[in-house]
Amino acid sequence: MLRISVEEAAIDLKSLLERVARGEEVILLEQDKAVARLVPPLHKEERLASMKQFRDSLAIKGESLSATVINARTEERR
Repeated sequence: MLRISVEEAAIDLKSLLERVARGEEVILLEQDKAVARLVPPLHKEERLASMKQFRDSLAIKGESLSATVINARTEERR
């Protein structure tokens, strides 16, 4: 993993992006503190897998939205 100052990165951004495209991670530093990280994009399969994992982790509580709307309309008519 390459660690480089923001100033140096600005001078040679194109070569940094080429390294990232090949799979390398680059950490950008300002005053020796990490301020950003350049990483290659996830492949479509990896994005979809993480989205599925996120959706599966959600626990829905209470009644469904359609039931809530139907109940609210019923209450308004009374």
